Amino acid sequence: MRTRLLATVAGLTTATALIAAPTAAFAKASVDGLEGFETVVPTAFVDDNPAGVELMFAECDMQRVEKPDGSAVEHYQCQLTRPFVELPGTPPERALVDRAGQCIWYSDYLLDKTGEFLYAETSRLTVTPSGKVSVTAIYPPNPLSGAECDDIGTPAP
Repeated sequence: MRTRLLATVAGLTTATALIAAPTAAFAKASVDGLEGFETVVPTAFVDDNPAGVELMFAECDMQRVEKPDGSAVEHYQCQLTRPFVELPGTPPERALVDRAGQCIWYSDYLLDKTGEFLYAETSRLTVTPSGKVSVTAIYPPNPLSGAECDDIGTPAP
């Protein structure tokens, strides 16, 4: 009976440790966000204007999860609102999906908090015909500034 009790206690202790370890790791991440802000998103990539892109404003909410090392993931959920004056766009006829590397998508969160344009390492953008926009952007611990993007030969937009 005692052996069975010890085995049960050991099993419960192991199970508790397995559950608690990942929870503790995630507990150290910080979560913050922005609501109801306006940003600009591409709605088409085209050859008939010098910038190669058509743009629209979008009303967004976003959530940022930052790890203890400073790296972060941002998730945006937006709705297109109106064309951008200089390079006006319209919602796409088919879903637009774009994956971009460093120095393309900047953090609206960090712009709001620091006043600086700091760029994602990678991003994924989806714009639907109904005007829904979803963006996931991944940031290293020390995101690049516009000047640093220029220095490495990847000029920021």
